[in-house]
Amino acid sequence: MHLNGSANNQVEHPWWLNAVYYRIDVRSFADSDGNGIGDLDGLRARLGYLELLGVDAIVLAGTGRNEPATESFAALVGEAHEAGIRVLLATDLDPAETDPQQALLPWLEFGIDGFHIAPRDDLSGAIGSAVAAYPDRVVIGSGKGRWHLHFNLDLAVAGFQAEKVQDAIDRILGSSSARPAWAMASHGSDRIRDEAALTPVRAMALVQLALPGAVCLRHGEELGIPGTQPIPMPWEGTEPPFGFSPAAGEWSAIPPEWADFTVEAQLEDPDSTLSLYRHALETRSAHASGGTSGIEWYGAPEGCFAFRRKDTNLTCALNTTDEPVPVPPGEVLLSSRPLLDGELPPGSAVWLA
Repeated sequence: MHLNGSANNQVEHPWWLNAVYYRIDVRSFADSDGNGIGDLDGLRARLGYLELLGVDAIVLAGTGRNEPATESFAALVGEAHEAGIRVLLATDLDPAETDPQQALLPWLEFGIDGFHIAPRDDLSGAIGSAVAAYPDRVVIGSGKGRWHLHFNLDLAVAGFQAEKVQDAIDRILGSSSARPAWAMASHGSDRIRDEAALTPVRAMALVQLALPGAVCLRHGEELGIPGTQPIPMPWEGTEPPFGFSPAAGEWSAIPPEWADFTVEAQLEDPDSTLSLYRHALETRSAHASGGTSGIEWYGAPEGCFAFRRKDTNLTCALNTTDEPVPVPPGEVLLSSRPLLDGELPPGSAVWLA
């Protein structure tokens, strides 16, 4: 699979407008040399998983600000592009330390596909000028800067209340930029605190992935792992470090009971959170037009909502109440929980066509 400049052959939209971005903290993703710290070669060995998951781009964090002059980085970018995956760099540029344009230029010349900039409204002009000379690149930012995509955590802040979630969606889609990058977790936020919290998280994942615009996922988010501390990615096996590293020794940060949350275990379970994300990303890709033409709201019971994307026939319904509600008309594509006799269970979402 090779990269194309357009996300749709019929209507020309930039590839980045409706893409799914997967942020990776390289140090905790995959360790190739046994030193207990994730590295670029470890990530490169896991590109097949990212293809299987169905993301459009990866955002690399924790790589430092050095120029991209290493063989490992060149190999990673080349193999990712060959697999149809774009590569972005997360950076926290400080104009007091370096000229933003000079800092980004080596990466742009190297072929990096864009940047996720830490919140700095004052940098948007300088960064925009640097990137403008390189077509097909994207800059994701937040705040009031002039970015290609505006990163937001409004869905996460809204909590699991239909009215507040609907207000957040209307506010973002109604903004002057209206080129959102929806996120449910940032690189500094906690993961799911316990398994009970996973039910609304799965429902909100379907809401997030049904919306027009881009989506930003954090690595491991698709596994639904409980806890609050950053941890190495659990890949396979029944004991820590679950394939993260060939290093022997104690891995106290990784509980042994996480054997059920590994990528390997969840790929074998059609009802797992990973399987839900894979199915949702595949369905999203099949139904997306590549644009951001907005949504249409339908009437729904209190504590619920339903919307349809105007550019597709995809409908998403959410039930945040403690009671089941009737499923809207249409062909069921997938749901965050099994449907009960034509009803949407409490704390769940469904996609329909």
